[in-house]
Amino acid sequence: MAHIHPFSALLFAPESGNDVTALVAPPFDVIDAAARSSLAERNPHNIVRLILPADAPGESRYEVAARLFHTWQEEGRLLTREAPALYLWEQEFAHDGVDYRRRALVARVSCEPYRLGGVMRHEHTQKAPKEDRLRLFQATSAQFSQIFGLFPDPDGEVNGLLGEAARGQPLITARGDDGQISRLVPIATPAAVGRLQAALEGVTVTIADGHHRYETSWAYYESLGRSGRTLMTLVPADDPGLLVLPTHRTVHLPLGAATLREVLAPRFVVNSRPIDEWPGLTWQPADGSGQDGIVAIPPGGAELLQVKWDPADRSLDHTFRHGDAAVLHEHLLPQAQPETPLQAKDFRYLQHAHSAVAAARDHGLWAFLLRPTPVTTLLKVAEHQMVLPSKSTYLYPKFLSGFVNALLD
Repeated sequence: MAHIHPFSALLFAPESGNDVTALVAPPFDVIDAAARSSLAERNPHNIVRLILPADAPGESRYEVAARLFHTWQEEGRLLTREAPALYLWEQEFAHDGVDYRRRALVARVSCEPYRLGGVMRHEHTQKAPKEDRLRLFQATSAQFSQIFGLFPDPDGEVNGLLGEAARGQPLITARGDDGQISRLVPIATPAAVGRLQAALEGVTVTIADGHHRYETSWAYYESLGRSGRTLMTLVPADDPGLLVLPTHRTVHLPLGAATLREVLAPRFVVNSRPIDEWPGLTWQPADGSGQDGIVAIPPGGAELLQVKWDPADRSLDHTFRHGDAAVLHEHLLPQAQPETPLQAKDFRYLQHAHSAVAAARDHGLWAFLLRPTPVTTLLKVAEHQMVLPSKSTYLYPKFLSGFVNALLD
């Protein structure tokens, strides 16, 4: 079962009031070189120096992270709240002119192999990021960001308990570069902790973001020959603040538009349209109908291809009910290039459609604009113990690294 546990949080000491904005950062996997440099210059104690450390003379970057981490604790930059507690993490943010609020429970969760009634995945992972995170875990024995998990809350019990906690005074606050406002409130009374533990007992938690970090936690404890727990930020699956955006792709695919239309014809309907129509397309969540389909933009960006499919066609399996990313990676691309499977290096993942369109135009790449995968699809995939391709979902906004930290067990 997915047992949740209170923990002793390791928090930044605010430099002014309760605000730690200058000290936090996005998750490591969305920080490019320019953003890393900007965050490191923002404050000498910004968490980016720990999650993406730089090499130093005579030290590996993991040794640098360990040295800085221990120094910051000795200097009182990072303070341990000894009394174990659960925490409410409340985010307020806006997207496309709409205001949202998302409430999450931060807890330690028993770390073990994927299984129903425990923690389940919905995406594949890659080896290199896990090796990198494991070396950081081993050097610091700490977590500086959590795994983002979803769980069913059909009676709204956990939502109600988090709403009660939201009336408390936040320990710290932060504003992300994406505009989100984060607040952290402790949930420490034995009664409140017990109610939350009981509400989540036996519930399956599905990872929404952070598969690499979860599998790294599991590998870390396995290497020590014992069980352990990992930090998770848990959100009820029907929280109105759950916003899922698409993750678009650019792909190094050595085919022209005419050839792609020809090879896809047996299973797809491919229509050409003027390139300037792409901004007007509506990006509703993909329900598997294939009614609007995937938008493919050939190298040079002179046109767009709208790729549609018939969900009643029995030659197309359940994948077509699992969203555009599954269709693209498991059917469309293998059919387009069956002899030479594409490798991880052939893909780039982008949150903004205009960046993908520009890459097709300027860099000779194919761009594939996808619709978001609904939360219901993500949960259904995990329930059936299936997996989606990498970067199938993008839940916006990300939770900030450095906002809640903890030592590993």
